[in-house]
Amino acid sequence: MSDTARGVIIFIAILLTIGTWAPLRNKPERTPSGVIITETYFGVFRYLTLRTELKEPTYQMEMIPNYPKLALTGVATAVLWCGVLAATRKRKVA
Repeated sequence: MSDTARGVIIFIAILLTIGTWAPLRNKPERTPSGVIITETYFGVFRYLTLRTELKEPTYQMEMIPNYPKLALTGVATAVLWCGVLAATRKRKVA
């Protein structure tokens, strides 16, 4: 495998890792009382929800983790990188 192919594979794996962990979805709502409630979901598997409530002058922020999905996200990332390292490893020529 050429160094260029290795670089492309690693670059794609980095993008997939960022996409797996980054906040992906946001759902804002306004209640009848004027409070804006926003829920931001992190990761493909929704391992964390950040819930914010905004009404002047108060602002509340709460993180709601989902531990089984967090573990799933970690395992998926580890499997991805084990596969990438196995595929891009340089073999010794005897």
